[in-house]
Formats: sequence, C-alpha cells, structure tokens
Amino acid sequence: MLTGLWTAGIKVPDLEKELAFQEAIGSTVVLDDTIVFEGESFRIPLLRMGDKYLHLAEKMVYERMLPEPLPCGIVHLVYMSDSFERDVEGAISAGAACFIGPSEITAGFGRRNVAFLRAPGGYIFEIIEILENRVPPV
Repeated sequence: MLTGLWTAGIKVPDLEKELAFQEAIGSTVVLDDTIVFEGESFRIPLLRMGDKYLHLAEKMVYERMLPEPLPCGIVHLVYMSDSFERDVEGAISAGAACFIGPSEITAGFGRRNVAFLRAPGGYIFEIIEILENRVPPV
C-alpha cells in the first residue's frame, strides 16, 4: 500500500538561486547529491521544509524520456510504498503508464526500489520502497 508522500520534485532554472531562496524561507539542505543515470550526472539537492522533503534540479533524470520538455515548477511527486511490486502493478492496472523501472538505485539518500509513472491525467509520480535510508527523518 502507498503509505505517504515522501517528496516533491521541483524543476528550477537556476539551482544556486533557488537553494539560496529556499534557505532564506526556512528550508534546510539535508543532502546535496549527484545521481548518475544512463551516463548523465544530475545534481539533485534534498531539502527539508517542515515535515516534507523537496528535491530540486535544473533537469530531471527522466526528462529526456518524455515527449515534451518539463516546465519549471513541481514536476513529480514521490510516494512511499510498503508493497512495492503490488503498488506499481496496481497503478498500472488503474491506468498509469510506467516509463522507468522498476529498478533499484543507490545514492546518497540510501537504497531504493523505484518506478516512474504517468497518471492518466498526465502528472508524473514515482513509487519508492526504501531499502536503506540515509536521510534524517523529518
């Protein structure tokens, strides 16, 4: 079952300016990570804002797999799962289209099973199963 919202992915035109802004309004950088996906590096800082996380990036890891460029703003939501395979299958059965994964990834945040999907209404979401967590709790 999906157990909650873990983070929101936000595309920004200037990562350094956005980090300065986020810190000025009270967000805290908890991890400044670079993820390598299909030979390309993506800097994706993780910030804590209240009881949620925000992932910021100038380009999302999945962006080149989409038929159109992503606008700046919130571009995907990340849902936590305690039944990863069943939740991914359930989302697909309900009409979502999976375009990355399922696969296991490891980065500064720890180890995760991940799948990126597009809902029938068009928004992008990710389902994750946290296998090893290296992020401080909110």
